[in-house]
Amino acid sequence: MLGVTGSGEVRTPRHARPEQAVGSAPTRRRRAWWPYLLLAALYLLASAGLQHRALGSFSTVLIGRVTADADMFAWWLNWLPWAVGHGQNPLLSDYMHYPLGVNALWNTSVPLLAALLSPVTLAAGATAAFNTGVVLGPVVSGLALVWALRPYVRSDGLRGWTARGLAGALYAFSPFHLAHAVAGHLNLVWSVLPPVLLLLAHHLFARPVTHPWRLGAVTGLVLVAQLVLYTQALAIGVIFLVVAAVVLAVRWPRRVRPALPGLARAAVACVGAFAVLGAYPLWLILAGPVRPRSAIRNVDATGADLANIVLPTRMTAIGPAPDGLADELAGHIGEQGGYVGIAMLALILVAVLVVRSSTLRVTAAVGAIAWLCSLGTGVVVLGEHLDVALPWKAVTVVPLLSEIEPVRIQVVVALCVAVVVALWVDRLPDVAPRGAVRTGALVLSGFALVSWLPGDTQEVQPATVPALFADPGGAFRPGDVAEIYPRLSAAWDDGAQGLRWQVASDMAFRTPGGYFIASNDEDPLVIESPWNRYQIGAQWVADGKNLPSAAYTARAAGDLQELGVTVVAVAPGEDPAADGRVLDWSRRVTGDPGRLAGDVWLFRPAVAGPVG
Repeated sequence: MLGVTGSGEVRTPRHARPEQAVGSAPTRRRRAWWPYLLLAALYLLASAGLQHRALGSFSTVLIGRVTADADMFAWWLNWLPWAVGHGQNPLLSDYMHYPLGVNALWNTSVPLLAALLSPVTLAAGATAAFNTGVVLGPVVSGLALVWALRPYVRSDGLRGWTARGLAGALYAFSPFHLAHAVAGHLNLVWSVLPPVLLLLAHHLFARPVTHPWRLGAVTGLVLVAQLVLYTQALAIGVIFLVVAAVVLAVRWPRRVRPALPGLARAAVACVGAFAVLGAYPLWLILAGPVRPRSAIRNVDATGADLANIVLPTRMTAIGPAPDGLADELAGHIGEQGGYVGIAMLALILVAVLVVRSSTLRVTAAVGAIAWLCSLGTGVVVLGEHLDVALPWKAVTVVPLLSEIEPVRIQVVVALCVAVVVALWVDRLPDVAPRGAVRTGALVLSGFALVSWLPGDTQEVQPATVPALFADPGGAFRPGDVAEIYPRLSAAWDDGAQGLRWQVASDMAFRTPGGYFIASNDEDPLVIESPWNRYQIGAQWVADGKNLPSAAYTARAAGDLQELGVTVVAVAPGEDPAADGRVLDWSRRVTGDPGRLAGDVWLFRPAVAGPVG
């Protein structure tokens, strides 16, 4: 995120006429549309190829190593169009965590993507919409960078498009995006904001701001769009837009004073547009219902592993490291996307030293700062925490910003690497015109690019749905509140499958369960279905222990009554004996012998609804 080109001026290619200067040529804009289509097709082929295991079964499998996050995202993709169609608030819902409900802005609810993907959701279902989003996210993110690089890449024609196209591909299929795709993090494979801020930085910082009110309003609109996509990415983007501005001010201090009036007007317009257009989402974050009342995560445990910068995971095709060493990295596979590699680091170092481009050096500086911040509050090497404090510690005392997971700042590092490569390719003929120097530069470039080739390691998981939920018929009554067994939880493997079943039923019932971020009267932070005595007893007997006492059974029935449960749905698993014990327990708690509806047992408590 920077705002100058070359030595600090917007430069015109020597072979171009004045009216063909980068960023100012109407004729160029008119005839440059087809390369975007070509790159879009190439990126789409690459993304679909990486996710080939899902092709042909978009409605029956979920892309990713695990299902919990995927099921949660699919639920939210379904919720927005369903809520709009049924007169419900798309940013609040009591269809999980009933009766308190959930606040969309404190969850990764991606309402902007839910709106964009709603045609897929309505036509083919939420599972297909989730998979479509995972495939399209890198494509759109890469194209956004290709577009954003227009003012920075000075070459026209094939060389310029090659530089921008390579950068877009590097960013789209960076280790960061590959890692989050395999973790099912739909919100993070759509990393469009960093390239957009890169382009806005050019207009804000490269020259005296023209039309500051309009530019500020556009910036505010962009930030609102990200607010209703993923709030953490919004915070990271704004922080590093400021970091870029500071780096530029340090590099060119004499330009600061003349730029301040225009920047001040743009800032006022930005804040005004953001406050007006984002008023309701902001209220939901700051004062909305069921928001968490304590820290969501331990920020000291959310930094990147320092070794990851040179140690690739299985997401990368070429892994020059001993087998199994990557397993020692801190965090799970979805948060191990910080690989840059020795070859790419060498290319960046050479580019910084030999290319006469302030833009490239500012980019490298911002990338280095982002990498340092991504390490979090302390140094971790191969999972071992060292007693070394880092600057990010200061951010943890700032309300809301303390919720940022610093490991996700790796997206800024990936962007900066891609931009450096684009500028290197753009200026390569100038720094290595011919002979052995050119050959060496090409060899180094080739090694660096190959080191980021994705591995064929993306995964899918079955998205099965019991027949009853796929076609509930009259099994559920209007206003039903269903307690589901197996219990809804945040467990990676099928913990949130009950949300998938609820979506498949066309939201035929509410549930006190779920996988979410919320709070209740007793707990300032809840991230999954709170255990109640019915679920505790069900787990107890499933594990082969004796049926609980009559007194405990009565209290379990009281818990269901307190939650307003009108039906208990038990989906049998793979252990008939355990299933039989759970069914006996359900009969005792509900006082109902139950009935088998298709492949799911339904029990209606003798006394339903909240106590009192």
